Amino acid sequence: MKDAPDPLPGFVPASQWAYGPEERFRPGPDTPGVYLFRGPDGEVVYVGKSKHLRRRVLDHLKVHVEKDEWILGRSTSVEFVPTANEREALLLEATLTKQYQPPYNTLLKDDRSYPYIAVTMGETFPRILVVRRPRRGRDTMLFGPYTGAREARSVARLLSETFQIRRCIRLPKRACLYYYLQQCTAPCIGLVDRTAYRAQVDDAVAALRGHGKGITASLETQMKAAARAQEFERAARLRDALRGLRSLDERQHVIGPGDGRVDVLAVALPRNPGTLRVAVGLLRVEEGEVRQSEPHVMGFPADDPPEPGELLRQFLTQYYGQQTVAPSRIYIAGPKPEGIDEAVEWLERDRRIEVRFAPTGRPASLARLASRLAMSTLDQVAPAAVPRDVLKALMDMLRLPRLPNRIEGIDISIFQGSEAVGSLVVFQDGRPLKDDYRRFKIRTVEGTNDFAMVAEVVRRRLQRQLAESEKLPDLLLIDGGAGQVAAAFGVVEELGLAEEVPVVGLAKREEELYFPDRKGPVARNPNGPPMLLLRAVRDEAHRFAVTYHRTRRRMGLRREMEAADAARGTPKPAPGPA
Repeated sequence: MKDAPDPLPGFVPASQWAYGPEERFRPGPDTPGVYLFRGPDGEVVYVGKSKHLRRRVLDHLKVHVEKDEWILGRSTSVEFVPTANEREALLLEATLTKQYQPPYNTLLKDDRSYPYIAVTMGETFPRILVVRRPRRGRDTMLFGPYTGAREARSVARLLSETFQIRRCIRLPKRACLYYYLQQCTAPCIGLVDRTAYRAQVDDAVAALRGHGKGITASLETQMKAAARAQEFERAARLRDALRGLRSLDERQHVIGPGDGRVDVLAVALPRNPGTLRVAVGLLRVEEGEVRQSEPHVMGFPADDPPEPGELLRQFLTQYYGQQTVAPSRIYIAGPKPEGIDEAVEWLERDRRIEVRFAPTGRPASLARLASRLAMSTLDQVAPAAVPRDVLKALMDMLRLPRLPNRIEGIDISIFQGSEAVGSLVVFQDGRPLKDDYRRFKIRTVEGTNDFAMVAEVVRRRLQRQLAESEKLPDLLLIDGGAGQVAAAFGVVEELGLAEEVPVVGLAKREEELYFPDRKGPVARNPNGPPMLLLRAVRDEAHRFAVTYHRTRRRMGLRREMEAADAARGTPKPAPGPA
């Protein structure tokens, strides 16, 4: 395979995307993370972190201080990297600020280093150390970084004590105090051989890699026992060590010395019908640190949404076909999609890049970070309204006689044959029209006959529209399969509206479409904009029905309780003060 698969142009860096005026400074998600203000050429103007990204960016947009005015004056867009917690946000802000050196960041530009835990695997009998400026090399395994030296020292001490790891710089000629405290197996005097000692070290490394849940439970027991025995100093030491060990689950990554550059990427598909774009979140990791975040965006036509495998193939060939310096490995979030084999073969054979899908361990945390970057980028560039192209694509897909500007969705909610209700939601031009929502209490159907309930709701709705000369729907969407669609269409035919009101069903499990004139279901791309619009209508009808059903059940329960109180002669509680 000599040449790369044909790259399809289309992906551009998010900083170069043609943002509309309403898209430039959207406030972003209300989660912890890091935000980057970028200039017209994609340069980073300012890097910040926050526990609540939305609130923090809104503060910038309100221009509370002169610095905000300077930042906004030089920026054309804002980029978000949501993180799992504040610790990740703090560490990521530090690495990105050092990498980009933004002009308006006055802190974190220095060479202040966070502490790491080092396991000296190159030594005959390895040690566990706390280091600030770790030397990269194959003989040292590094874990971190940590946000405080106390936390790192507590974890190092905990592991050394628990797994009896030596602490001496040079092996002494006789056993030291740690041996008599049962905190070291004394390799210095030959009481443990190299193989057995390495097994101790491997257990410590396993704990650092997040496989120490059993150790945590044991240490909790020891801490409580020490507290009961009034050994408060030991209990406090165990408490601090436990906090440090639990923080290992929140670490952003494990540094793999000598690995060089590794890329981690994730693809974000649209979640709402108006987003005719996909995004790729790419993290460039060098020597274990996230050195760069690169979100990329591509638009696509409403009537021809690409498959996930095609999107990934397109990005890999386009992006890495232009890279002169390639990473040694690429981690890709999620399982391997179909249609990607040719691109992977090209990367591994011609570019010498190892490609791994659905990573586990610490690379999985970076893959989750890349996924959050991709999704926040997609939310940033999503238009406020559903484009007309989506309605046109839906009309073509369902072969409707006219553009489905008004879609009405119907669902039934029932629990154990009681309090059956129906819901009707309306989407006008692809957006919810909540003033036109309606709720129905099932009146004529007993038991759990879902088909008859659908028919009742459809009949009552259409008869009301005909009696009051209201606009009929351009599409009637039923939450259900063939039986529900047949029941609804039977009513439409009975009222003489078969040519005016098209009926289609959308089943939840397989996201398949059901038509009155077809026996079996029809499958379409569930992530295409037309299907996303139908799914949004269906899910909203379901939400509205379930909410009404729960309200009816609560009212019924209250009536039963009041009746029971009345039978017992319990007075009804007086209302509270106005």
